[in-house]
Amino acid sequence: MRKRVIVIGAGPGGVAAARRLRNRAGDRLEIVLIERTGVAEFLPGTIATVLGEAPAPHWRQPVQLRGIVVQPAEVQRATGRGVVLAGGRMLEADAVIAAPGLHLALTVVPDRPNVFAFWSPSTAEAARAAVARLRSGRLAVIISGLPYRCPPAPYSLAMQLAAFYRQQRRDVQLVLTTPEEAPLASLGHGIPEFLLRSCAAAGIEVQLGRRPDWSAASDQAITFTDGNRLAFDLALVIPPHTRAPLLATLPDDEVLVPVDERLETAEPGLFVVGDATRTPLPRTAGVATAQGLTAADAVLDRLGLTRYKGPHLPAPECYIGHGEGRYSRITIRFPDGLPPDGQPDIRLEGPSPALAAGFARVFDEWRALRTERNQ
Repeated sequence: MRKRVIVIGAGPGGVAAARRLRNRAGDRLEIVLIERTGVAEFLPGTIATVLGEAPAPHWRQPVQLRGIVVQPAEVQRATGRGVVLAGGRMLEADAVIAAPGLHLALTVVPDRPNVFAFWSPSTAEAARAAVARLRSGRLAVIISGLPYRCPPAPYSLAMQLAAFYRQQRRDVQLVLTTPEEAPLASLGHGIPEFLLRSCAAAGIEVQLGRRPDWSAASDQAITFTDGNRLAFDLALVIPPHTRAPLLATLPDDEVLVPVDERLETAEPGLFVVGDATRTPLPRTAGVATAQGLTAADAVLDRLGLTRYKGPHLPAPECYIGHGEGRYSRITIRFPDGLPPDGQPDIRLEGPSPALAAGFARVFDEWRALRTERNQ
């Protein structure tokens, strides 16, 4: 009988792993990709959704991959021997690659009329009307805690909101709060200073080292754990990110999952890739893609189908919207290998209208990778 590998999640890491398994093993392997609804969501479309530039359905795509069984289902628990689906049914496998991302703890943020917690296109829909209605006052972009996915994105959100209200000639002041002492401090190379300068040029006040105390929040004000208080007319909140429930039984109870070089966890046969992993790499699509390839090679080696030759080197690109069609791009390469042995080569371009085409290209490529049967 053919061996079976289950891949959980149709994000960059999950799709890269499933395609790699198929391309290298062919019909020697049964590959089952489980996505909760069978539809993938392009998470960078979150900002466009809240700004009213495109509705959430625009950023969704049914997953159809040649030679891969795409199964809509809810995974309750993942092990190295298979997964437990909603209702308690066990689907057995010879290995599991989980790419569930980080879980959005939306219920931690109080349900208030002027407070909206979101960090995906589908959860951003609820805030769109409130953003469009605001005529004047203070809008707060609040990062709840660390870690969170796509670290540059809250700054991009704030700058694009500032440009939106400028174009509408509305008197809206933007403030962004973050628990970080500096934005993207781990990248260095002048990027923290660039983000702060860019926000200042857009008229955005950035408050560093601010962690919300949600128990003390009201309809129009939030208190931070250091005792400071911020009044607002509208608050857009990046909610706390927690470990995906399907990985809750792993022995380490931190948010991020410890993995080895091959992305294998303490549970033999269970591999985790993408935002959920505890590595020194940034939480970006490019990193998740490389990790998906690495985990797939490790599984194929484990099953005796091909030999593992080492981790794939990521090549992430992060786009930062400044509003009015201008984007910046952070490019990261690892010419000498992964940390700690190799140091990244980090480059910053923009802001420039020319880079907007790059962001559009990323979405087109994302969609094409998930619709092979229609090509």
